Amino acid sequence: MAVMSHSFSVDLGGLIDLLSEHLYSGPEVYVRELMQNGIDAIRARQQGSGEVFSPALGFEISNETLTFTDNGVGLTPDDIHTFLATIGRSSKRGNIELIGQFGIGLLACFLVSEEIELVSRSASGTPPLRWLGRADGSYTLEDGPADTPIGTRVTLSAREGRAEYLLPERVSEWAGDFGGLLPFPVAVNGVAVNGQGAPWLDTSHGEEARREAVMAYGAELLGVPPLDFVDIDTGAGQVRGVAFILPWTPTLERRGQHRVYVRHMLLSDREEELTPRWAFFIRAVLDGQGLRPNAARDALRDDGELRAAREEIAAQLRAYLVDLAGRDPAALRRLIKLHFLSIKALAAEDDAFLQLFMPWLPFETSAGSLALPEYLALGSQEHPEIRFSGDLNLYRQAAQLALPGQTPIVRAIYTYDSALLSRYAALNPGVRLTQLSPNDLVQEFSALTPQELAQTATLREVARDTLLPLDAEARVSRFDPAELPALAFARPHRELARTREKVGGAGGGLWTDLLGDLGAGGQEAAMEVHFNVAHPLIQQAARLPDAPLLRRVLGMLYVQALLLGQHPLTTRELALLNGGLADLIGDALAGAGLGERESVSRLN
Repeated sequence: MAVMSHSFSVDLGGLIDLLSEHLYSGPEVYVRELMQNGIDAIRARQQGSGEVFSPALGFEISNETLTFTDNGVGLTPDDIHTFLATIGRSSKRGNIELIGQFGIGLLACFLVSEEIELVSRSASGTPPLRWLGRADGSYTLEDGPADTPIGTRVTLSAREGRAEYLLPERVSEWAGDFGGLLPFPVAVNGVAVNGQGAPWLDTSHGEEARREAVMAYGAELLGVPPLDFVDIDTGAGQVRGVAFILPWTPTLERRGQHRVYVRHMLLSDREEELTPRWAFFIRAVLDGQGLRPNAARDALRDDGELRAAREEIAAQLRAYLVDLAGRDPAALRRLIKLHFLSIKALAAEDDAFLQLFMPWLPFETSAGSLALPEYLALGSQEHPEIRFSGDLNLYRQAAQLALPGQTPIVRAIYTYDSALLSRYAALNPGVRLTQLSPNDLVQEFSALTPQELAQTATLREVARDTLLPLDAEARVSRFDPAELPALAFARPHRELARTREKVGGAGGGLWTDLLGDLGAGGQEAAMEVHFNVAHPLIQQAARLPDAPLLRRVLGMLYVQALLLGQHPLTTRELALLNGGLADLIGDALAGAGLGERESVSRLN
């Protein structure tokens, strides 16, 4: 078969239906598209002839019919054939690049109307024209009314089921949102629906008045007054606007929902790409004169200009934070206190962000809440070290042992804490990072002298016999602070033993056997307790001749060590506590001369 050339057959009506129904996010975007085409026409008239006129956009709505007018440059017959009736053709006119595309933009009108009537007079002096387009893809073109002013008028009649999209109150809301930063009025049924443009650009009444106007705008945007704002001004993309510092803590899932305009027209209220990923503590309102929207004009096109603008915005936000640290450290601390969890999450991933915030991020330590520079200042300057524990019980034990003058212990039990410390140490090679283990703490204990070994022989033997049935290994050591009589450390299989006890109490069976097998290989006791020979109570206990009384004292000191370390008590340990308390109460009552019956009678 010979090679033959053919043309695609296009169902124009089907194409219009496909694009109008699926290109845009919802029927309401027809308001935006009408306004965008009107704005482009106004810009073309301003830049084309240089004539002086008062730009305006207006909607008139009555009986489910909407008429939109602009006093822009208007359309010639060639413009209509080139731009209006050719879907996908750019609306660039000469050296003036505009945002809208008449053919694509008017497709949105078919979402709410079966026909589009357009009447236009060009500023070039050509006669007025009337264009009527239909959803089946056909259109007619004829002379328009002789009294048509320069500009364009578009009329829509509600199609079945879409009348709600032509209600004046809804059109007013949409037109006010889309045209919120336009420097000229937008009216619906004669009532202006937009403001006076961008307040951050108005310096006519001085800086203080500008600042008040911007903060009032932020309060309206957020619903509450912002903490502060940052002026944004980039070379790339020609982005101007403000970034409001949020007065609440946003979730990471909701970050990046910024209001972005392109050439004063609202593009999106949920733009995510123009600001840096870590800037979750702001909500920005930005207007890019040099940025480009995507085909549906509901997001920015991801190109080099966008990425360069984002880098500039990131640099300006960092500069604000650095300036705030020197100008108002208390304000920076308030910001960090409000957003520290999210700050830590992103600092754990972003080295630059980590270096920026680490001097001010608070960490809980045995010496109180400290930023790392404050923490490191308390230790050796020659050999700086960060000592931390990611285990809560171990931290509590270590904190009890920490003495003034020693390097504090960091309580790194929260999400991202350990990762942040590791990244900080990796970025600062002179800083040593030490994660504590129970062995590290035990190694700081002093061994007993031969004389102390002899004096505590009975104590050590009774302690071993008393605590062994409780799955605890007893030791006698010397450690600081001397005010601490005993310390208890849980070994890794302590939780397994508690789980086995609970399951066994609940009926046992397969899980009891399985947990028993898991714990069968371990020879170590679940707990390790150290009695402090430097404490007067231990010294007195070592002289007790009465083994039953000594067992009671040691048992109570063991339970006290568990409680101080906030270790959950097993059933046997709880019984030991209850029995010891009952004995102590009984001894106290006996010492007061109360017999058993008399004491019960008085208690009742």
